[in-house]
Amino acid sequence: MASAYIEGHRGRTFVLLAPGEVTSQRELLDSFLEDIVLLHGLGVRLVLVLGAQQRIDAALERQGLKPRYAGGYRVTDAAAQAAAVEAAGGTRMQVEAALSRALSVGVVRRHARGAEGEDLHYGPAVRVASGNWVTGRRRGVVDGIDFGATGSVRFMQAEAIEQQLDMGSVVLLSSLAYSAAGEVLNCNAHEVATHAAVELHADKLIILTLDAVADLGLPHWLPLNDAEELMAAHMARAAAAGEPVPLGVCRVGNLLPSASGIAVRPDSGSAPLPELQLDLDCWQSLRFPNSLLAAVAACKNGVRRAHLVDARADGGLLLELYSRDGAGTMISTDFYEGIRPAAPRDLKSIEQLLAPLEREGVTRKRSREELAASLPGFTVVERESKVLGCALLQDLGEAPDGPRCGELAAFCVSPAYRGSGRGDALLDYVEQSARDQGMRRLVLLTTRTADWFQQRDFVPAGPAHLSELLPEKRRATVDPKRNSQLYVKTIYELDDSAPRAGKRIGF
Repeated sequence: MASAYIEGHRGRTFVLLAPGEVTSQRELLDSFLEDIVLLHGLGVRLVLVLGAQQRIDAALERQGLKPRYAGGYRVTDAAAQAAAVEAAGGTRMQVEAALSRALSVGVVRRHARGAEGEDLHYGPAVRVASGNWVTGRRRGVVDGIDFGATGSVRFMQAEAIEQQLDMGSVVLLSSLAYSAAGEVLNCNAHEVATHAAVELHADKLIILTLDAVADLGLPHWLPLNDAEELMAAHMARAAAAGEPVPLGVCRVGNLLPSASGIAVRPDSGSAPLPELQLDLDCWQSLRFPNSLLAAVAACKNGVRRAHLVDARADGGLLLELYSRDGAGTMISTDFYEGIRPAAPRDLKSIEQLLAPLEREGVTRKRSREELAASLPGFTVVERESKVLGCALLQDLGEAPDGPRCGELAAFCVSPAYRGSGRGDALLDYVEQSARDQGMRRLVLLTTRTADWFQQRDFVPAGPAHLSELLPEKRRATVDPKRNSQLYVKTIYELDDSAPRAGKRIGF
């Protein structure tokens, strides 16, 4: 199954954040960078954001100084600023050195080919680029506290970063930003990563995490609305326990505040993005992980998917990106977007979707009355009140060999939206619905669309009208003249901890 993801991710832009708690542990950082080399080799465009909080704290403590924080931000005095510059530079050079590690000479000589007499050059495995691409401004004085050289990100030099990505470089960003006055400012790495993902229109924001996120026990897939509800519930529990809940707005952007306190990017077409501000104060006091806050903020501002991956999981990053169920938590706005049970108002749209397939003989003709009677078994994909796809799940009862069967029928996605992943999302949703209803075998009768379903684990079982895998009552209704072929997929039972329909990552 990895081959589909390899092709799907090729040429995509991913922003990956390794916070200071990860970059300060050599073993975790080295493991992460090994995966980065492989991702780059598979054609992914990569922007790495490197945090350094723990290294800055350690540098100050070696000087006998205590790191100072107020709310969610460091107070960056002269000593802290010098430590931040040192930590960012040291982390960057460590990463550059690891990514420059070339293949052994023996491997290159065995596999590389050059013209006769031409010298082979053993260059770095990955070319990296960094620069003054993060523009910031001073945080200033907040509630009487002068934050010194602590900065807030204003914007990214996105065009310059894109140029480097187009040349095949891995782009490195630190938590340092540069102001219009020529100052070096110390910013929060989560804020830098969120800005980078949004302003580069990245396909994914991926954040390495440790205990703060692991302790939340998040599922493999978390819809954006559910993530916001989790944040709202966290704040409600804090308020009920008498903890001070900040009244300030936590936001990315400056318009349309939502229930979670993170503003959604206004739907303004190609208008420039309003100035972003990821205010960590109100969540820091509630001990809410910055990683989850940044992931939600990115998704609310145009990034389709954000992933939280435990940095300690062996191969976790690759499993998350190149396997069906992943190894972390994905927060997304798109996967099951608009998938719901059909309603009476959808009857006409379903009829219009199926009509071309009926004319071509791909699916059998169903009268309006039959469709209306089957409507409770339909699932539809809707976008902006327009039905883009549909599928019918019918309970057939027990087959002669025992398993309870469900039939997948009338499966259709509008031609204009095929190839967008909506068919896979719809199929995954229907399969889980079948599982929830106790069905253990999903059957499909088709004459022309077998290839698509075979690629999704449906197995051919011969002519439908002769197969004993179908309940006898259903087999008796099959028209032998159509010679429909039967395809079968086993639906495995999951334990109680597994997510239900619409709550897990699909293809």
